[in-house]
Amino acid sequence: MKKISILGKILFLVCLPILLNASVSASLDKIAIYKGDRVTLSIKASGDDIEFPKIHQIAGFNVIGTSSSKQMYIVNSKVTKSEVMKYTIAPTKSITIVPFSIKVNGKIEKTKELKLKIVKLQPSKIGDDFIFKFKLSKDKVYAGEAVVATFKFSYRVGINPLDVNLEEFKPKHFWIKELKNPKPIEENGYISQSINYIIFPQKAGKQLLDSQIINVATRQRKTNFIIWKKVLSNEKELEVIALPDNINVQGSYKLSASVDKSVIKANEPVNLTVSIKGFGNIDDIEGFNLLLDDEVVYASKPQIKSMIKDGKYSGVFTQKISIIADKDFTIPSLKFKYFDIKNKKIKTISSKSFNIKVNGKNKSAPIIQTKNNINTIQLAPKIIIQKEDSIVKYIYALIGLFVGMLIMWIIKRGKKSTNIELEVSKQIKKSKNDKALYEVLLPYSSELKIRPFMKKIEENIYSNGKNKINKKELIELFEDDII
Repeated sequence: MKKISILGKILFLVCLPILLNASVSASLDKIAIYKGDRVTLSIKASGDDIEFPKIHQIAGFNVIGTSSSKQMYIVNSKVTKSEVMKYTIAPTKSITIVPFSIKVNGKIEKTKELKLKIVKLQPSKIGDDFIFKFKLSKDKVYAGEAVVATFKFSYRVGINPLDVNLEEFKPKHFWIKELKNPKPIEENGYISQSINYIIFPQKAGKQLLDSQIINVATRQRKTNFIIWKKVLSNEKELEVIALPDNINVQGSYKLSASVDKSVIKANEPVNLTVSIKGFGNIDDIEGFNLLLDDEVVYASKPQIKSMIKDGKYSGVFTQKISIIADKDFTIPSLKFKYFDIKNKKIKTISSKSFNIKVNGKNKSAPIIQTKNNINTIQLAPKIIIQKEDSIVKYIYALIGLFVGMLIMWIIKRGKKSTNIELEVSKQIKKSKNDKALYEVLLPYSSELKIRPFMKKIEENIYSNGKNKINKKELIELFEDDII
């Protein structure tokens, strides 16, 4: 037996250079996988000079990962290389991997054909070690109506999973918001954990929500190895009814509006606050556009706070709108249209209107100077009088007097503009808080240089922001005539 063993070693050493000289092989780390699982193709080549092809796709599926390794053998003082290239894919159907060509020692070698089978994972059932169930709070809803989607994972008492990983829940044509999950409970010999989402269907028709997979890691008792197991849930179908007349908001709401003052000075802002409270797809409510003929209107971005109340998705929509005017005006009633879920009909709700009195009417608004402003001065038509030469000098004298008066008027206007800029600078310095500063800058909110400051101040006032406003930089914008 010892002689045969020695002879075997000798034959192996003799044949090894031949085996390593020019050979290729290919293999899969799995011959069957579940849909969406990953599989790795390994291509091995041995020889002195090896050239692998560039592989970006395998059987129509993109390569999502590559790796390589090299080894060197020395047999009878001859060095031979061995290289392995690995390609990872995630196929969703059974595939046949055609042979690949590898260039080894100047010759083309081909791998063998390989087959990979996709096997269907069966949903878990009562009595299994792991149970994964999927349910919806409703089977029939309107587009945009909130539905609670609950995944319940249960495992037998005593199994103690090392890790649990739920694959991303992202169904098509749904807007999704994850909810706070309750603590695990023990029931009927199982430990159960619920994972809850609020989903909002965006497309009408029958929508199929596919089965979801949860990956569970456990430790084998005999080998102490960690193994992963996939557990499949059931699927659910949801019937989604389209809202009528292109309405995109449904639920039940109340609309209100208020102003911070009803009597103001000319060019002083009045602040309108619009509020919508109720339940439904409140996140889809768009901001109001207040259209006034003679007044300057500045509307901030709406703020929405949502919550789960009495098992319903509810919230509060708030929008701030500032109006500047130099004469009395009326803020009209605002209207909001939505589909009433309870009464199954379109409903329109309105706010009250507000009459605003402006003191110091017809006072000119502050002049906003920009580099793009060009003041065009139209001169009076030149009068040509044909008389004796002795009278011409009086005509020139009158023209000179007129031009001088015109120059004086331009200088005075420049001083007035400068005085306004200095007055704004003083107001900026005197402003004690963000709200006061906001009112000073509001007439200039359309200027590009001022907008970043306005945005920071709005965040401080309406969103509890903590932005630091550089008053010195603001003052320089006015004094240096940058805006």
